Amino acid sequence: MGNNSGHKRHLAVAAAFLVAATAGSRVLGLVREIAQVYYLGLGPQMGAFTAAQKLPNLIRALLADTALSAAFIPVFAGLLEKGKRREAWQAAYTISVLVFAVLGVVTALGIIFAPQVVKLVVPGYKDPQTIALTVTLTRIMFPQVIALGLAGIAMGILNAYDHFSLPAVSPIVWNLIIIFGLVVFSYLTGYTTVDGGIKNSGFEILAWATFFGTVVQLLIQLPAVWRRRWRDSGERLLLNFRDPALREMAAILGPVMISLGIINFNALVDTQFASFLSESAPAFIDKAFRLFQLPQGVFAIAIGTVLFPALSRHATSGRFKEFREDLSLGMRQIFFLTLPFVALFIVLALPTVRLIYQHGGEVDSSQIASVATALRFFSVGMAFVSVNTLLNRAFYSIRKSWLPLMVGVMNLALNALLDWALYKPLGVGGITLSTSLVSLFNFFGLLVLLSPRVGGVDTRRVAWSAVRSMAALIPLAAVAYGIWWGVDALLGRALWAQILSVGLGYVVGGAVYCLAAWAMRIPEIRDFVSLIRRRREPRITEEIIDSEGGGQG
Repeated sequence: MGNNSGHKRHLAVAAAFLVAATAGSRVLGLVREIAQVYYLGLGPQMGAFTAAQKLPNLIRALLADTALSAAFIPVFAGLLEKGKRREAWQAAYTISVLVFAVLGVVTALGIIFAPQVVKLVVPGYKDPQTIALTVTLTRIMFPQVIALGLAGIAMGILNAYDHFSLPAVSPIVWNLIIIFGLVVFSYLTGYTTVDGGIKNSGFEILAWATFFGTVVQLLIQLPAVWRRRWRDSGERLLLNFRDPALREMAAILGPVMISLGIINFNALVDTQFASFLSESAPAFIDKAFRLFQLPQGVFAIAIGTVLFPALSRHATSGRFKEFREDLSLGMRQIFFLTLPFVALFIVLALPTVRLIYQHGGEVDSSQIASVATALRFFSVGMAFVSVNTLLNRAFYSIRKSWLPLMVGVMNLALNALLDWALYKPLGVGGITLSTSLVSLFNFFGLLVLLSPRVGGVDTRRVAWSAVRSMAALIPLAAVAYGIWWGVDALLGRALWAQILSVGLGYVVGGAVYCLAAWAMRIPEIRDFVSLIRRRREPRITEEIIDSEGGGQG
């Protein structure tokens, strides 16, 4: 009993640290985006940098960190659960060698054929200088997929051991390195915003900092992995391509990497259509996406990361009652925590984007308006995108990864069709609205397919919680916009005044949401209040700990 209590306490600290580290990473990511726009602007060259990231990101999703972790954790954690530690590490060693070899070849091809890659990603680009810069940046950043692949395996190993801190801290380090690179470049060149070749050099430094930060992400996880390695009487692990665990992992990886890659396929299609609007349009969508992703990263990814190993253990041991309880808990918490940002990003899109990005002489009001439009339409689907991350992990836990793949393929076709129909009449807003509509379709498709395979997904309870949370958005939106409008009219647009007006809009609006949720007795608000008052551990942590403790027992 004492050991189980100690294990629960360890997981409580891990869950709290993960949320804090994820929040810190997202905030630093926002600082990174602000620094990029401040020093380098939102013009065609930022569009080139955005485009240069697209194919490496697609390869990463297909073959590297996220997909590998999703396929690796259920198999590796399942073997550990069964006491087969040597077999688990044998599979980890073999897959690491394979990943290094495959991604090395892919990287070499990406560098050699970078001009063709750029033509595929941004077919609407016409300016030779912008195209040449995009090719250069693509070649610099492509090798990061090797480090990302190995980092995905390292993260999977550590998460399977309920070690979440280093994988959570590594993105913080990545952001700091990029910010440091931008600041040093500014200091060395002595400029705020510049034109021509010097700015091109700035984007090259940004690309190199991105690559170097990715390598460091891998390196800081390796000591913790090494300490947990399998070792017995000096016996060495050998490559074994016929390992049953490896074949099981490969069977999961194929559908998983395509399912997760669908998101990046959709982003690639979005970029292709955006390139026909202007050379800056891909950057407008990307900067809106960075803001849109902030709440999802803080809440949905953190909850999903902590729950995923538990769901995998429940599925391996056939504990589907606990599986459904944890899944329902995660879905309700994600809806409750992300829905307020849907309303806030819709009603305060323009002042938010203006506060974040309109600094320096090269960012004008029309660019800010375009980013705000993209953010507003992105936000329509934010809650569904966030819950979908957890639903996908639920499928991976029960080894039914081909089902999200089916939905994803339909999503890809639907997204391309909606992009084609909406990008001309609505501009960048049409492209991001397409993403939101697809996420809604994806949510219902995943629910329909998952429910019969786990004995139900508690849809009634989840829906009732979400409906009441949406009702609480009405006073939130009215108060948040009213507060911002009044303070903005009174104080003007100085930076300190914008911080005050937008900040008050968010804070007071959030407080009104909490009060409305409390008045409607939404259960999830008790978790939030208890966390603030620290009278007891939040239920999200307690229930995660109970489920994971049971898995270990």
